[in-house]
Amino acid sequence: MQERLNGSRDSALIQCGKNGKGEFLINQLALFIRRLLSLLRQQSPVLIILLFINMFLVFGESLIDMVEQPDGSFVPVAGGAPYNFARALALQGVPSAYLNPFSSDAFGRLLRDTLAASDALHFGQTTSKPTSLAFVATDTDGKPQYSFYRSAVADRDLSAAEIQTHTLRHEATALHSGGLALVPPDADTALGALQRARARGLLCSIDLNMRPAVAQSLGVGLDLYREAALAAALAADIIKVSDEDLRYLSTTKAPLAAARDLIRHSARLVVLTLGAEGAWALSDSLEVFQPALPVKVLDSVGAGDCFFAGFIAALQRADALRPGTRHQHDQLKRALQHASACAAINLTRRGCAPPSWDEAQRRIQNGSPQA
Repeated sequence: MQERLNGSRDSALIQCGKNGKGEFLINQLALFIRRLLSLLRQQSPVLIILLFINMFLVFGESLIDMVEQPDGSFVPVAGGAPYNFARALALQGVPSAYLNPFSSDAFGRLLRDTLAASDALHFGQTTSKPTSLAFVATDTDGKPQYSFYRSAVADRDLSAAEIQTHTLRHEATALHSGGLALVPPDADTALGALQRARARGLLCSIDLNMRPAVAQSLGVGLDLYREAALAAALAADIIKVSDEDLRYLSTTKAPLAAARDLIRHSARLVVLTLGAEGAWALSDSLEVFQPALPVKVLDSVGAGDCFFAGFIAALQRADALRPGTRHQHDQLKRALQHASACAAINLTRRGCAPPSWDEAQRRIQNGSPQA
């Protein structure tokens, strides 16, 4: 079945030649200038300097979500949790760059163009390997159900050493990952990269975003997957986890108690999302709750990615991501409010369509859902 699918995909794709190095650099320079001009219209010069000093590098899956339509057809949409996070973070005004390779096929070009449209950078390579696919159907509650095809694909062609090279070359101060990057054997790469980055003083964030069905489809035992995810969590400063993630981690504790355990081990902050109920932010001395904003859900794809990006962006603007920062209650409350607004807006849109900082702020001020 998978071989037939791969064959169909290959025949359907329009193969694109690799960009030359000179053309790539010109494109990246043009994107940088466009982003700088955009920031100059929105921010003070001092804040712009601070933002560019604090570059977030992101690694993990990028793929094409084949989203089921009412008539049974499928529409290709750029996706993947870390990829979505990089896009969402850039739209929040925080410089971000995605590290994994893109394919030279038509789907790879779609991923590259969608990333660029968000003003996020791409520091990865272009490869002849195919783009990963995920078929997405929505259940009666609006929650996405996934089937993944990820054998020998472009975005998995990245090593821990290559990630370390990027963190050194680009003077990054933060590294983010999660999602399918935590599924063995890819988890070894993620863990090595996070441990090296944290040892060098980089802020490390992770979204556990557990996918047990993917692990099982790859022949990975759930116990091994849980161990890998928890090991990666121990290498992070800031962890996002949902109540559903905690169930997959086989904890018998209530979600809030389980989140407290993550703080006790090594994390500076844990963000616990509870779906329609709201979210908690926990540090070693604070526990702050934010109810979810009211919204009529159209599609929940990417909502968690937008939430976490909004949370990080709010802390960034408050200069609250520096090592040794003692977070204040009001800081975390405002970050949760902003994150909730980001998620609420995305929930009213089809697919992962992250809002800008200003859109989220208007959502908070208006108190009503925005498309």
